[in-house]
Amino acid sequence: MNLRHWCDLDEQISVSETDEEYKQYAGLEYNEKLIENLAELKISSSQIFIDFFSKPRELLLGSIEGIAYSKTKRLELELRNIRKTKIVSTRNLFKGSPVNWSNWRQFNSIEENHEKRKDVYDDFIAKTHYIKPIVIERFSLIKEVYRELGEKHGLDPVTSYLEQEKISYSQLVDFIKSMGQKAKRPFQEALSEASRSILGRQPEYYDDFYFFRNRVYSEIDKNFSSINPISEVKKVLIAMDFDLGKIHFDTEDRKNKYPSPICFFVRIPIDIRVLIKRETPIFDFQACFHETGHAIHASSVDPDIEYWNKYRIPMGIAEIFSTFFERLTKRSQYIQSLTDSTKIDETTVNKLISRTHLMELFFVTFYTANSLMKLEYWRQNLSADQACELYSRLIKEYTGMEVPGEYWLLHHILPESIMYVPSYLLAAVRAAELECSLSDRFGDIWWKEKGSGKWLREIMKPGAAIDLSTFSRLDSSKFLDEITQPL
Repeated sequence: MNLRHWCDLDEQISVSETDEEYKQYAGLEYNEKLIENLAELKISSSQIFIDFFSKPRELLLGSIEGIAYSKTKRLELELRNIRKTKIVSTRNLFKGSPVNWSNWRQFNSIEENHEKRKDVYDDFIAKTHYIKPIVIERFSLIKEVYRELGEKHGLDPVTSYLEQEKISYSQLVDFIKSMGQKAKRPFQEALSEASRSILGRQPEYYDDFYFFRNRVYSEIDKNFSSINPISEVKKVLIAMDFDLGKIHFDTEDRKNKYPSPICFFVRIPIDIRVLIKRETPIFDFQACFHETGHAIHASSVDPDIEYWNKYRIPMGIAEIFSTFFERLTKRSQYIQSLTDSTKIDETTVNKLISRTHLMELFFVTFYTANSLMKLEYWRQNLSADQACELYSRLIKEYTGMEVPGEYWLLHHILPESIMYVPSYLLAAVRAAELECSLSDRFGDIWWKEKGSGKWLREIMKPGAAIDLSTFSRLDSSKFLDEITQPL
C-alpha cells in the first residue's frame, strides 16, 4: 500500500461515516451499528497510517484524532441518545410534546412565560447527571489515546489543536483573553439595557446566549418573516458566480433533527449538505448564510489537491467563510437591497445592527469562557466537578451572569468536540479582515461582483493550505471596534 492507496481507502471510510451521521443529525432513519462498524474501520485505517507512514504531518495529527473520536464513538452515540430521551421536561410542552434537548431552543424562542423557561432550564440542569459520566468517560478515553499514540510525537489534545491552527498556546490564550476583556464591559452594559427593554428586568441565568439570539430581534422579526433565506443566499452566490449544484439544503422540522444549524462535508467538493432547523426569521436568515458559507467553501475546494488538504481543514479556517457570509446579513446596504425589503426601513435596519452588535459581544464573552474552560480542562486534567466550577467562574467573569457550571454539559459543542470552540473567535476576526480586504478590492457592494467571487474561490481552492496572509494578520481591532462602537 502506498500513500495514495491509503488516502483513497480513508476517504471512502470518511464519506460513508459522514453520510450515515448526516442521517442521524437530520432526524432520518440511520443505522447505529453501521456507524460503530465504520468507526472500527476508521481506527484500523488510522493505525495503518501511524504504523507505516510518518508524513505528511497533517495526516498523523488527523489519524491520532480519528482514533480518539472513533474509539469513543459508542459513548458519543450514547450521549446523543440519552440527551434525546432523558433531557426532557414533561411539565412543559412544545407543539404538544414534552420539551427535550432537541427542541429546547425552539421552545425558548416562542415561550413568553419566563417561569416556564426557568423550569425547563432548571430541570435540564438537574438532569445533566444522566450525561455527565458519559462525557467524562469519553474524554478520559480520548486522553488515553493521546497518551498512547501522541506523546512520542509531542501531541496531546491541546498541542494537536494548536499545531493544526498554527498558533502557540500563549498566543491563543492571550488572543482569547484580550478579546474577552475588551468585550465584557460593553457587553454587560448593552445586555442590561436590552434586557430592560425586551424583558422589563435584568437578565437571569436561564436567559442564555441562545435565548437572547432570538429574543433580541422579537420587535423586528415580523419585518423579515416573508424573506426566504435560502432563496436570498442563493441569489448572492449566483451573482458572485458560485456553483450551487453540489449543495443540498434540508429545512424539514423533524422531531429528532439536531437543534443547531449544521453543514456536512460528505464528499469534498461534490456532496455538501446543509441542515437548518427553523427558530425565528432573523436567526434563520443569519444561520442559513452561515451554513451556506461552510458549504460554498467546501464545494470550492480543488478536487485534485492532496487528500489531507481537502479533508484536514483546521477548524479556525473552516469557520472563516461561514462567519464571513453571515456578516452580510448584518450589513445595512445588503439588508435594504433584499427582494422583499418594503417592511425593512432605516429604523428597522439600525435596530437589527444594534442588536446584532449586542449578540456579537455576547458571542465573544460566552466563547471566551467556553474556550478558556476547554483549554484548562485538558491542560490541568480536571475532574467533572472542577470543570463545572471553573466554567461557572469564567462565565461570571466575562458575561457577568451567575450560571450553573453544569450548563456546559448541555451545550452542543463543548461536551462533544475535543477543542473547536476557540476556532469561532479566530474565525470571527479573520472574517472581519476578509471582508475589509474584499471591500478594498471590489467596493462596498462586493457581493454583486463576479470578481469578488473569483477572488474568494482562489482563496478557498487550496483547502487546508489557504494563504491566510492574503487577508489576515489576526488583528482583532477591526472586529472589536465594529461591535463596540455606538451606531
